[in-house]
Amino acid sequence: MLQFPYPCIGMYRFLDLSLIGSPNYPEVLTRLKSGQRYLELGSCFGQEIRQLVSDGLPSDNLYASDLRLDFWNLGYELFLDEDRLKATFVEADVFDADSALAQLDGTIDILHSASFFHLFGYEKQVEVAKRVVKLLRPVPGSLLLGRQVGSANPGVIGHPQNGRGEVFRHDEQSWKGLWDKVGEELGVRFEVEAKLEETNEQFFKAEEKEGKEWQDARRRLRFAVRLL
Repeated sequence: MLQFPYPCIGMYRFLDLSLIGSPNYPEVLTRLKSGQRYLELGSCFGQEIRQLVSDGLPSDNLYASDLRLDFWNLGYELFLDEDRLKATFVEADVFDADSALAQLDGTIDILHSASFFHLFGYEKQVEVAKRVVKLLRPVPGSLLLGRQVGSANPGVIGHPQNGRGEVFRHDEQSWKGLWDKVGEELGVRFEVEAKLEETNEQFFKAEEKEGKEWQDARRRLRFAVRLL
């Protein structure tokens, strides 16, 4: 098992592992060992994929995607495994319908995305969710897993650090509501599990300026969205 100090400080915060903390992790290992395909959306340095490999999975059916190839190359430099890791990296913008992600449409069995949806406003999150559905194999059991910053008081906040203006933070019900909306618009159904968790304050960026009300309501939201 890969080991990193938690909470991570500075850039090392992005090496924090998320998937292994999911209650669905044993299912992930079983399914991927049977040859199913995995995609890490917003993969950064590829630490989640390397955890899977550390737990005995061959890397041939593992895929990663992020906005820039630089992140993936830095992962090679950090882990010194370019000669061994056979996972495929796809450089793509999730909002670009013509990006290289199209080569994976309809082929992914398990998609993991941590600290990603919460970067955007509600409608952009809906857009990302629809892109995720397009990537997943259109069969019952195809699975999205992840975690993100949530809130006991769901709604819109300003987030000047991300350059995108307002973002939307969810509780369990608002997150399920988003997938109800996506399902209605796409004509599909999902089983959605979501749970707000108390978490160490340093899970959140120290520089965030949100006001005391939002700070007191901050939680971590862990979720599993399964295609029915």
